Amino acid sequence: MMTRKSAQLAGAMALMLMAFARPSYALFEDDDARKAILDLRQRISQLEQRVSQLESTSQGQLTLAQSLANKDKEIEKLRGELEVANNAIRKLQDDNRTLYTSLDQRLKALEPQPIELDGVTYRVPADQAKAYQTGLDNFKGGNFSEAAKQFSAFLDSYPKSDLVPQVRYFLGSCQFAQGDYKTALITQRDLAKDFPSSPRAPDALLSMASSQIELRSIPGAKKTLNELISKYPDSPAAASAKTRLTALK
Repeated sequence: MMTRKSAQLAGAMALMLMAFARPSYALFEDDDARKAILDLRQRISQLEQRVSQLESTSQGQLTLAQSLANKDKEIEKLRGELEVANNAIRKLQDDNRTLYTSLDQRLKALEPQPIELDGVTYRVPADQAKAYQTGLDNFKGGNFSEAAKQFSAFLDSYPKSDLVPQVRYFLGSCQFAQGDYKTALITQRDLAKDFPSSPRAPDALLSMASSQIELRSIPGAKKTLNELISKYPDSPAAASAKTRLTALK
């Protein structure tokens, strides 16, 4: 498309050509006229080139401006995407931190905890130690019903735990304290049978004899007390068994 400058230049060139198109006798000789026309054409061509260069420069500047505007838009878009990515990274870091803390707590809960019972140190997972201690606290506080529930739940959850003999003994003691002598007898009898080498085995036999006395099974109580003295003669429970045997005669 011809610009305004190009149109003006073309018009000027046409007028000049028309002027020189008159008979040579009016202005110049033929050679001079031809030279003048050629010179004029050359000047017009130079002007057209300059105009073309200016137009190209102007168009280039416009294209550059549009390109820069597009680049600005792209930069803003990239900045937005970068902010979204940064937020995602921060969230991921927070999630990882939370996960690590949770995992660390869970690992600590699985680490064995030392517990000393009847002169013997046991190392059991923290969750077992906590469950056992909760039941024991209720037992010491006289809340035998709740303690019995917790000890029973412990045996269901951790049947292979090193604390099973202790838990069975205190479960039987809870049952005895609540007057459930038959169940207490069975609990203590099974403890003594299943864990004869446990420090709680002599105490279990002594508690079993107490249940038999409450149930008016005196012959059975005497038999249990004698068994206790025979199997664990040096235990504190054996000394108590001798005293009870004397009282039963």
